[in-house]
Amino acid sequence: MQSQVGIGIPNPDASAVLELASKHKGFLPPRLTTTERDAISNPAEGLTIYNITKNCLEWHI
Repeated sequence: MQSQVGIGIPNPDASAVLELASKHKGFLPPRLTTTERDAISNPAEGLTIYNITKNCLEWHI
């Protein structure tokens, strides 16, 4: 069985596990320093953070 979760949207897209919608707010990922990011044990491929040391979004690939 598959299901989708929608926040701010009544019918999330079937291809997404999570869909967010808002006309007044944004998505805020976890904010970490480079040191904190590097301390994550075995990060998942695609893990997303906002690096406050470099002031940018980063994805683990």
